[in-house]
Amino acid sequence: MAILNLDDTKKVIAYQKFVREDPRGQVTQDPLWGELKSNWGHVYVYHETDGEIDAVLTVLTVEAVAGKLLGYAGRGPIGDVENIGMIKLMIQEALQALPDNVFLIRLDPEVAYSDTLNDAYQKAGFITRNRAIKNMHGNIQPRKNVVLYYDGRGDGAAPITSETELMTHFKRDYRNQIRRAAKDGVVVTSGDTQEDIESFFDTYVMMAAAQNITHRPLSYFLRMQELWQGTGLFKVFLAHFEGRVIASGIGFSYGDEIWYMYAGSDRQYAKHYGPYAVQWEMLKWGLSLGKVEYDFGGVGDFVPEDGLYKFKHGFAYHDPHAEYIGELDWVVDDAGYQEYIKQFN
Repeated sequence: MAILNLDDTKKVIAYQKFVREDPRGQVTQDPLWGELKSNWGHVYVYHETDGEIDAVLTVLTVEAVAGKLLGYAGRGPIGDVENIGMIKLMIQEALQALPDNVFLIRLDPEVAYSDTLNDAYQKAGFITRNRAIKNMHGNIQPRKNVVLYYDGRGDGAAPITSETELMTHFKRDYRNQIRRAAKDGVVVTSGDTQEDIESFFDTYVMMAAAQNITHRPLSYFLRMQELWQGTGLFKVFLAHFEGRVIASGIGFSYGDEIWYMYAGSDRQYAKHYGPYAVQWEMLKWGLSLGKVEYDFGGVGDFVPEDGLYKFKHGFAYHDPHAEYIGELDWVVDDAGYQEYIKQFN
């Protein structure tokens, strides 16, 4: 067990290689994510077997209670999450390197919920936050996600090995809408340039305004583009219609998965189905890379009344619902923890 020395180029490369290539690798465990979150502190813990990294725990810290720090391992750790003894040792290693005012280390690995795993973490001293949390915003990351599985899962599903098989995996009306977009002249490009980000941001702001939600500043996405440009792990997809960008999406390629993380659209052009065209190209990207999963991101619940689910499910209606274990909280300071969770109750 060790703390990553960011001045040790060889070890940083090994750490990043593991995070990017392990089947359960996640962009939020990459040290670049710590650079993106420039106002957060960070510590990077790794475990080795025979000199090879086989588990990592990236913990970012931010003041979440007056004078006290939350330590958050977004979608981490990466490794054998059933080896709870090892996970606890990694947490203790992190705490030794972090400031004394950390009140909580929160994990939320992308691993399926099970009563067995939930009970095991509770018995090991963790507080688990999953099925008792009814609002999707009651957790930092949504616990219920729509996922398309290229390897074929669920009733009526078969492995997807071609674009034709991918198209027929969707609901019929979704196939028609993708074809309608192409017929109308919608063209989707992809890239990782500053111009791509700026075009994405215009539609992102429109979508946020239409939904009356807050959004991140342009500087955040420009920094993201700067950090990941040229890695092949990050792409911006833009749907163009008559010289105008009408829909967009940002995806990350880590491990066995494409994670569709951000999107935007101009509702004035809804009849041209730009968002469907964007998804088609992003899903083809995952297929071309031989991915196992395409993660559409979180939903409030797996019901048609949920707007996010309604859109995403049409691409993955053969696929089983993805319900993750949720947050695994290692509490260091109970008073700070109780103050913190008030905002989620």
